[in-house]
Amino acid sequence: MRLPTWKREPDHYRASLAVDFPPSAGFVYRAWGNMGARDPMPCLLAISAAAGEIASDDVIVIGDSASGRYLLAGALTAFRSQTFFRVIRRGGRFTRIEADQPDIRNGETPEEILVLEGNDWRELLFQYAESAAKRMNVPSFDTSKNMTGYCTWYYYYKNVCGQDLLDNLDALAANRNAFSAEYVQIDDGYQKRHGDWLEQCESWHFSMKEAAERIQAKGMKPGIWIMPFVASTASRIFQEHPGWFVRDENGEAVRRRGWTPPPEQEWCCLDGTHPEVQKYMIHVFSSMREMGYEYFKLDGLGYGMTDGVRYDRTATAVSAFRELLRIIRETVPDSLLMACSEPFMPCLGFFDNARVSCDTSRSFSLEGSPNRNFPLLGADILNAAHQTLSNFWKYDCWFRCDPDILMARQDNAFYTLGEAKFSVLTGILSGVSFTSDRLDTIAPDRLRLLGLAQKYRMRRPRPFRCVPCQWPIFYEGTMEGKRAVAVFNDSAKELSCNFRELELPENCIEILTGKAVRRVMSLPAHDAALFTEEGE
Repeated sequence: MRLPTWKREPDHYRASLAVDFPPSAGFVYRAWGNMGARDPMPCLLAISAAAGEIASDDVIVIGDSASGRYLLAGALTAFRSQTFFRVIRRGGRFTRIEADQPDIRNGETPEEILVLEGNDWRELLFQYAESAAKRMNVPSFDTSKNMTGYCTWYYYYKNVCGQDLLDNLDALAANRNAFSAEYVQIDDGYQKRHGDWLEQCESWHFSMKEAAERIQAKGMKPGIWIMPFVASTASRIFQEHPGWFVRDENGEAVRRRGWTPPPEQEWCCLDGTHPEVQKYMIHVFSSMREMGYEYFKLDGLGYGMTDGVRYDRTATAVSAFRELLRIIRETVPDSLLMACSEPFMPCLGFFDNARVSCDTSRSFSLEGSPNRNFPLLGADILNAAHQTLSNFWKYDCWFRCDPDILMARQDNAFYTLGEAKFSVLTGILSGVSFTSDRLDTIAPDRLRLLGLAQKYRMRRPRPFRCVPCQWPIFYEGTMEGKRAVAVFNDSAKELSCNFRELELPENCIEILTGKAVRRVMSLPAHDAALFTEEGE
């Protein structure tokens, strides 16, 4: 058997930072530069192996938990390249951190990197987030109240039709006292093809302009889903303008596997540096804004980072991505933009909100679940919560962090009331609470949970009492100036919550049930709780 010949890529920027930690040091916090994890391991690791490497996107923290000494290395900018980190372990101890910027060639100015040291790894992440936001020109935004909304996707998925929207508008209006949605966002299913965003599906018996008017008539703000960088090979735009797309060395459009079934399974990336693409994008977004839409969910953004040949040969995947985002932002300056399936850092400065979790689903976990409507890898309530919480340091700093849809309903769902609390509590910690539940069929006790996500907010949440190589389940913060603790029991066993151990007073209120609790509370498996000091 002949072995393949390896092709050497042009050199790109690499840097190495020597570190000096004792052999006992094994703490690693690692991050993902997208809303989904690449593997199921937790964000917190404890490494004792003699040799090995741990990869992280954007930022990495290593340290010695015994002495409380930690070091953070993080990318401050992402104008032309993302930054990928690796901590190297040799001879039973950390020896160095390596940074790799694949789009920065030899002789070019690299993206900036920040190094911090301190005794609290969580505070280092907060400091890093604030520094990167400042360097990437992230504008300030109002976080004084929780953001609420309704999205069509997680009840109907792509089978949504116009009548479904009207039914839910009536239900939202009738239940406004229980849960008041500020935005109503139409998701995937209104368009004919991915890429042909102004051509409407036949299942909608009224126009998208009329849909926006119907939403406004009910006292809510219209929102719409779109994948601005993506067109399927079955779309009209791809058939008529093949030169608008990122190309390979042979001049053919680069094709990637999407998550849709045939004939739309292959997606191509629009070239954000092409003048005609830029004009087309201005036309699409200005048309939708004229229809009345003021909330845009931009999905599939990771496909906008497709490698290949572009109209502007000097552009990188990152700079081309940011150029098109700049044009979109300038086209709809008064609208709220939400990033989804994004590379986090290249989005900074252009988005108000961003998804920080993988997709949720109608199930707590896909294991043994009958839910196979949209079986993306890791798409369930449990994984969505873990990913949302691991990004705690981004909350209200890089953007408003979206935990994906809150799942509370009992119909068209495969989870318990306790598992619904798990989902709803992520909205209380993040401050963004959208739902796809039908408010005319949801049970009263579950509708009440959605109302709590609108009413309450934990400020500056952070994990504590962490166990190495497990997802953190305890989060501390403040609510109305009082200390609060959120608990996510993701295990299959009952969990005893001792208030002294959680540094809580003897008498507390458990917000999700509304009950007064004294000293200790037993939390069932797959359930969640939010404790705060009992009021006067």
